[in-house]
Amino acid sequence: MGSFVRTRALTPSSKPIEHDEELRTSICCLCNGGCGIKISLDQEGKIKAVFGDSKNPYNKGKICAKPMEISQTLYGPYRVRYPMKKVNGTFERISWDEALDLIAQKYNQYITENGTGSIVGITSKIGGSYSKLAHSIFSELTGLVNYGTGPICTDSEANVRKKLFGDGSGTSPLSDVVNAKILLIVGNNVAQTKAGQFHWITEAKRTGTRVVVVDTRFTETAQAADLFIQIRPGTDTALGMALLNYVIKNNLYDPTFVAKHTNGFEKLAQDVSALTTERAAEITGVPQNVIEKLAQDLAVLKPGMLFEGRGIVCVNNAGASVWAFEGLMAILGNIGKPGSGIISHINNTGGISNLIKADDVMKPDRKRSSSALYKDMEEGDVKMLLISGNPCVTWPDSARMSKAIEGLDFVVSHTLVMDDSAVLADIILPATHWLEEAGAQASVHRVVQWKNKAVEIRGEEKSGGDFYRLLAERMGLPSSYFPDSPETAWELERKYNKNVAGISRERMLATPGGVHFPCSEVGEESVRLFAKGVFKTSSGKVELTGVSDSPLDYVDTFNAPGNIGVSREKFPYLFSTNKVASHYHTECQYSDWANEMEQPYVEMHPLTALEIGVGEGSQVRVETVAGSIVLAVKITQSVPRGFLSTQPYFGLQSPYGQAPANTLFPVAADPVGGNLVSKNIICNAKAEGGQGL
Repeated sequence: MGSFVRTRALTPSSKPIEHDEELRTSICCLCNGGCGIKISLDQEGKIKAVFGDSKNPYNKGKICAKPMEISQTLYGPYRVRYPMKKVNGTFERISWDEALDLIAQKYNQYITENGTGSIVGITSKIGGSYSKLAHSIFSELTGLVNYGTGPICTDSEANVRKKLFGDGSGTSPLSDVVNAKILLIVGNNVAQTKAGQFHWITEAKRTGTRVVVVDTRFTETAQAADLFIQIRPGTDTALGMALLNYVIKNNLYDPTFVAKHTNGFEKLAQDVSALTTERAAEITGVPQNVIEKLAQDLAVLKPGMLFEGRGIVCVNNAGASVWAFEGLMAILGNIGKPGSGIISHINNTGGISNLIKADDVMKPDRKRSSSALYKDMEEGDVKMLLISGNPCVTWPDSARMSKAIEGLDFVVSHTLVMDDSAVLADIILPATHWLEEAGAQASVHRVVQWKNKAVEIRGEEKSGGDFYRLLAERMGLPSSYFPDSPETAWELERKYNKNVAGISRERMLATPGGVHFPCSEVGEESVRLFAKGVFKTSSGKVELTGVSDSPLDYVDTFNAPGNIGVSREKFPYLFSTNKVASHYHTECQYSDWANEMEQPYVEMHPLTALEIGVGEGSQVRVETVAGSIVLAVKITQSVPRGFLSTQPYFGLQSPYGQAPANTLFPVAADPVGGNLVSKNIICNAKAEGGQGL
């Protein structure tokens, strides 16, 4: 049957429960790993156990804590079960009709009086494929500007890759790693972030793939590597540029690929020429000979693959790092071939086009960057906010975000649980969980899988698909554009999105692991992008210097956005965050298991702890220009001296009652890629409450 965990039992001595004759099959939707799972229900129809699906060819029965924790969240005390309205500071139960009427009235009022730009959406957790499609239709009809997961997770990666290759998605499936001779993992603890899929990397290693991990922390992934390169925080760009420079100067690149499939090679060579391996060694702390050997291995061991993570995407100099490493893969010719390319959890099937008639499309009357959103909310340019997610925890400067939301005229939260953002809303709407709705799910293997609804709702929850369709009807919008079920939504996707035209629901269900995309109307799957050497840029080539008008350059993290002008004397350390499987998203922590598996802590090197004067388990106050929080100390040699790191997504409304780590990050963005910064901010740390040594 594969791996399993029983609810309320985490001890290794737990005995397997007797399986139902029929276990319901589903797909975990928490990290784009696409892990197949089996759901066992009790006599009341509630989940009693979650198993890995051994018949799914991608996770092969393996799962992590995420799907098991979230099953508890469905029935826990924090779950929102019915619509509520805030009256004199407290929430009162109302009907869906009352809620929809009020939201529609407010929405139309603000559009008429203040324009479409006075309403924004922060919807990082909008729901499954049905909800995403309905939301996109609603946005086109209303001119809604929406901020999804991009600003806090993927913008720098997706934006840079799109300018390089013409598509922001990963170019190759994770499963292709078994065909690679070398895998370079940069800033990515895959053993935690894609735990159910990590076996692909260990299997590849067993069959001869050389696995190299570059990271600031000695992670579980680093432990499994052939070579671990511990790098100083925020210096990845310098390493990437030095590798480029060494490969170019020593003619180790693929001359045929460069000549035939790239533009800007000479300019790129000029941009990186000053960053020698000797200089990079001084900046990164990585010995010169190690850098040069890595460059040689990447040039000789072909095909090769790259797997970047949030460790280089959510920092204040992220775009240049992504540019350097992905440009390196391009000039080595490691694109479009089996065992080559870029692995990414960004694997979008693409959006629909030409569904809505031009006369019905409403354009936004103003747009703003994610960092400018704070100011516009504070100054009253934004009147109304639609939330699906928890921006008061996941966005930087959490206290500022909370205050800005609290000051808005009207806030709607469509939410699974009563979290830090929901408590600030005027209207709270109960959302379905991904186990309570059907839909298509893309994964890191560049496949789309179909999952049926696994469990029934137990309250008045509605999906985002139903919510936006019903709201459109109340607002007098042409509701005929909207699908009325996940099944009809997918048929619309197939009709108006050529990338999935050949992928029927029946085909997905009949194909273990799902169907690769793009997949044309004639049904031909594409396992990896750019196999024919034609890229989606205007030139049809890789634009090596098309990422920015400025040259590729290394910017010291201490002189990058968020740290510029801040006193190093007052703030001598660097602070960062790292995801763990049991706390991958904010919703994961609303489970008893999360409490048992992870408590808030801050990792620090023994010498750093000695400098601060704290011991294991002591309380320490970490302070930045944005704010301060108190955390328990976890002393470990896995992090370098002067570097502090914690889990990112605790919340004041969560079972922990812990201020989120994002409280410490000022509102700052990577200048090349646009990601908001959630790593590598300078900080101070002091023993709290007289607990020093």
